[in-house]
Amino acid sequence: MNKLFTAAAILAVSSSLAFAGGHGMDSHSSHASAAKSGSGVHFFGRLYVGYDNKTTGAADSIDNIRDNDGKSRLGIKFKENLGGMSLIGHAEWKFDIADGTSGADSATACTGARDCRTFDLHVGNLGFLTSLGYIGIGSFESPYKLMGMYDSNMDTALALNNHGGTSDGSFGIAGTWDSTISYHAAMGPMEIAYMRGMADDVGGSNAANVAKGDYAFGLKLKDIMPGLEFGFARSHDKSGASNYGTSNDKFFASFKVMPNMGVFYTNEDLEIAGSNHGAGDITTMGTHYTMGNNMIQLVYASGNMDTATTDYDTVSISNQMNLSKSTNITIGYTRKGIEGAGSAVRTYGLGLLHKF
Repeated sequence: MNKLFTAAAILAVSSSLAFAGGHGMDSHSSHASAAKSGSGVHFFGRLYVGYDNKTTGAADSIDNIRDNDGKSRLGIKFKENLGGMSLIGHAEWKFDIADGTSGADSATACTGARDCRTFDLHVGNLGFLTSLGYIGIGSFESPYKLMGMYDSNMDTALALNNHGGTSDGSFGIAGTWDSTISYHAAMGPMEIAYMRGMADDVGGSNAANVAKGDYAFGLKLKDIMPGLEFGFARSHDKSGASNYGTSNDKFFASFKVMPNMGVFYTNEDLEIAGSNHGAGDITTMGTHYTMGNNMIQLVYASGNMDTATTDYDTVSISNQMNLSKSTNITIGYTRKGIEGAGSAVRTYGLGLLHKF
């Protein structure tokens, strides 16, 4: 039982990426092989740099060498035995080794105090692992992100959330929450997670990104049938337009259909519009296929937005080639095609990642 709770706590305080059918090729996870200092603190990280070519409609394409989504990370973590429970700490910063700033590389990127930082805190938290699960405070990746997030290109220019293939923003699959209390537990095939915003101070360049009373939760069931996982997650913004606030809801599932192939599915009912989608529904289907040192990802997504003229389709194909246990190269293409007179967005990319 303690092993189950330990696994749950590690999931709660660390970045993670699920591959369809339980593939273990984790290019996103910060569970890199960590050096251990004499004080018991583990240091870990990853370096990423990518080239991307992005075209919107008939406009000229834009080339970049960058890491605007912060796939490069540097972090520390520890676990201290306190007798009947353990104290767990985790802090993780993101940065861009290509241009030196943690924010986007636009002309106004350095006008805000946070955007100009070379290192920007991604998550940082302290919590207790008890016989009843993990409870912690600080900043966390939300259950809405951690449960049922199957995109192997997350945090790159090719990512589905950058092209409407999944949700984005604090209440979507890209979500991290500041000033939050978090609970996570696992028992047998079931995992549960709950987070609640605790800050009255929201908005501005240095305030919390979620308000007091905002909440997120997730429930996942795994291996009830061999290779099958499924579940439900919600992010709720109490400041939404209605008296009860607004929510993003996600159903997700993956199944290992062959030893080297898994399929996945998510359906998101979005009341909270993001920068790459409106309010409505996003249905995403895809597969991960492993062949030697290569992991191929194929995805099709359909956005059925409340404003019919903004409906769209997203397609993505990529290949992750593992050069070693610590280094891989990814090449891919993602396209968002908007119905009617909207401008399609097409992104080609090539990225190099090393974990340590």
